Amino acid sequence: KKPTALPSAEAAQAVVLATLETALKAFVEMRGREGATLLADFLSRVAVLQGFVGTIAERAPQVPKNYREQLMLRLRQAGLELDLNDERVLKEVALFADRCDIAEELTRLRSHFEQFLALLKSSGEIGRKAEFIIQEMGREVHTIGSKANDLTISRSVIELKNELERVREQIANVE
Repeated sequence: KKPTALPSAEAAQAVVLATLETALKAFVEMRGREGATLLADFLSRVAVLQGFVGTIAERAPQVPKNYREQLMLRLRQAGLELDLNDERVLKEVALFADRCDIAEELTRLRSHFEQFLALLKSSGEIGRKAEFIIQEMGREVHTIGSKANDLTISRSVIELKNELERVREQIANVE
């Protein structure tokens, strides 16, 4: 058999460049679709996170009241009858209310959500900035969990941590 002749460099270059251009266009389109899917995923996850924060914010004002009731119940069970207006009881409840106040953490957490959403909608690389914001969200959630002293809030904190971990894992796929 007679060996087939190789195409000229010019002819091969044209074919290779056309194929490369087609592949690059397909790659860019695929990355665009992937980016849009990730954006939708992040937006839905932030909505879930915000829902848990709403639950926590609703519940937080009840925590000192519940503590006061539990304190009075324990005192009665111990045979100590104190008036709700007793200065010692009021001080204890006030100290507890101060220790379990999570208003600042909720404000910062909501601010981090806004920053994260703005970053997602910006152009350019967002990976490292997003990782930092997620880390800050985690700190606020941890502090809320430490201060909560309430089962409902603790459950929401666990869900927040789980969802934040999912966001953290997904952000690893973003440039």
